[in-house]
Amino acid sequence: MSDVLYVDLLQEINSGKYGAGTRLPSEAEFSSQFGVSRPIVREALGRLRDEGVIRSKKGSGSYVAAVERPDAAPNGAPAYTVSSISDVQKLYQFRISLEGETAFLAAQNRTDEQLEAIARAADDLERTMHSSSDGTTEDIVFHRAIAIATGNTFFVDVLDRIAPDMRFIVQLARTLLRGRPVKNIEAVQKEHSLVLEAIHRRDAGAARERMQFHIRTAQARLFFGETPEGSALWQQSPPV
Repeated sequence: MSDVLYVDLLQEINSGKYGAGTRLPSEAEFSSQFGVSRPIVREALGRLRDEGVIRSKKGSGSYVAAVERPDAAPNGAPAYTVSSISDVQKLYQFRISLEGETAFLAAQNRTDEQLEAIARAADDLERTMHSSSDGTTEDIVFHRAIAIATGNTFFVDVLDRIAPDMRFIVQLARTLLRGRPVKNIEAVQKEHSLVLEAIHRRDAGAARERMQFHIRTAQARLFFGETPEGSALWQQSPPV
């Protein structure tokens, strides 16, 4: 139940219902709103706090972290900036460089608690294969948890700044995947598992290679429907 509540609260924050700096309702209010016990609320909030999504102020309550941005501009327009196929390609290129280093540093610097947060995010992603969720939020949370594990807030800040663009592209890609062979969805989950496994072993080099491979193949799946071995995007075999 705490996992379900965690996803519900995260979606409400990402939707802009609770903007950056907003004070969240109390545990008692959330308990009444969702019909769950306060310990379940406390556990869900604790997970959001561990992942840097919210912050607590002693004697005041919990607040949405200032680095969070809503997915819509004040006038209601989308906050994402990609507007062409070229922009999408450039964003993937940027993410290959950025998140390769993010995974590298996460493998070097992660704590046991941060590793657990990444593993929980991976589990949430896997559960979306058998639910009505398109997995977009869970996918972004997984990548953000890895950024937090670097111990360098600049990586988290950059991911948060491009989050609306990532959400737009990830949602598009995952929507398309649902109409394609199951093997493509299973491949995404396998790629996430490989990244997690390398971070768990503190193998920084493998973590970087696996993350870069994952984003390259995500790019190929979006544009070609699957990972074509003859494509220029297919620059390496899946790391093992």
